Amino acid sequence: MKRWILLLCALSVLCLTGCSQQAESRFDFYYLRTSDTIRYGQEDALIAPVSRDITGQDPGLDYLLQLYLESPAPEGYHFPIPKGTYLLSTLWEEDTLVIVLSREFSTLDKMELTLAGACLSATCHNIAGTERIEVRSGDTVYEFDLHSFTFLDASTEG
Repeated sequence: MKRWILLLCALSVLCLTGCSQQAESRFDFYYLRTSDTIRYGQEDALIAPVSRDITGQDPGLDYLLQLYLESPAPEGYHFPIPKGTYLLSTLWEEDTLVIVLSREFSTLDKMELTLAGACLSATCHNIAGTERIEVRSGDTVYEFDLHSFTFLDASTEG
């Protein structure tokens, strides 16, 4: 009888451990490494994921994107999106995630825009599984493909 009780106790501990691991929600948010955190070898990427624990929160897409935009970059990383940028809305158009951001995002140009787009695209891929995003900010529309190296200003295309 004691063996059965011990077996049941052990199983209940295993079940509780498994349940707590399933309830935990972790997502990778992407940032730029600062020059002193870039390492050579396997971890030499300029853009790197930082895992965030969202346990106890509603891990919906809008919530996670707003959290990403509002949270300061961890030590050793730089957030390439302008301070004060906030999420207005998201929607899906076929296989493209459309993200509408405040005007602050449209102040980026050239390399800053490419790096911000790469971080945002990688974060969206991790959160929503999408490989294509479109960002609308002010009167400007940008398109980004996870496998592309440039962030395109689609508002000037005919």
